[in-house]
Amino acid sequence: MTGAGTIAFSSDRVIVTGVRGTSAPPASSTIQLHNGGQGEVQITRLTMGGADQALFKIDGPSLPANLASGSDMAVTIELLTTSSKLPAAPTNKDNGATVVTGTLTAESSAGMAMTAAYGVVNIQANYEPTLGQIVGALGHKLNVGRAQSSWNPNTSMNAVDLPGVESGTDEVAAKHFVKAGSGNVSLTVVARFSPYGQLPYGWHPATSSTMRNVVGTMSMVTDAQTNNKARMFFPPLAANSGTSFDPGSAPFGLWVYTDQVTQKYESGGKAANSDYDFSDDALNSPANVHRFKTYSLKDASGAAVPQTYLVAVEEAGNGDYQDYVYVIGNVNPAP
Repeated sequence: MTGAGTIAFSSDRVIVTGVRGTSAPPASSTIQLHNGGQGEVQITRLTMGGADQALFKIDGPSLPANLASGSDMAVTIELLTTSSKLPAAPTNKDNGATVVTGTLTAESSAGMAMTAAYGVVNIQANYEPTLGQIVGALGHKLNVGRAQSSWNPNTSMNAVDLPGVESGTDEVAAKHFVKAGSGNVSLTVVARFSPYGQLPYGWHPATSSTMRNVVGTMSMVTDAQTNNKARMFFPPLAANSGTSFDPGSAPFGLWVYTDQVTQKYESGGKAANSDYDFSDDALNSPANVHRFKTYSLKDASGAAVPQTYLVAVEEAGNGDYQDYVYVIGNVNPAP
């Protein structure tokens, strides 16, 4: 958490995704302001600052307002996707999205708290940020290879031409994982830029790809700014979804349902790509295509986060590797 005194925001950043020129509904995201002190605090003011402050709007709560000890206050930030002050859009969609930044400050009777604000503005609903832009907005310093600054690094659009493990990057070979210590393995969906739909994901024993254990299901909610919550950071999950699991001591792989063949939700898939993608290349379709890239997670300074990895998935063939992006913790790649 960040901040001074007894108030702090729940995260060091709030990220809003929207589509250039789309006004309704507003592109917005909510962050919690927490009172960690022993007494009630009065929140007196919320302000935006930073380089692109004019592109953000604070949309509640009404102030001043009292915040009880141990309580949270929801603060909603709106990204002004129709503003004339937006930087010019990229002339080539392969350059990704427009990323703007600001700061959110809360003032109170107990002091101040500050957090960063990021706005990711897509040219159109299906023109998306690069994996490098996503990683940067999340606060990590990683070399993710060909997908760093290109939305379409695999120009053939043929999945068989997707790269394997890219040397000279932060990618590591990890078709399977093993739990690193006691407790559960954590698995968090940090970004999704894919066709919409209710898509489950989870893990399977390395010895059986058909024993697919569901950890969670990415949800679908009508929203023009995020392609029904399918192109955004921290997409919502369906009821009863989890963020951790216990695979025991044996190696395990990861999987995600993509709807590429079935196309129950949105057209645009290809039957050759399969409805399921796996971290084990041998299980993928086309055969042996490298659909899961795993990177040793690093913080904004480039320092490694122990036993934690960023996992980026390519469900189609353009090689953007940001259809589904996860952070998995308390693991090591299996030998």
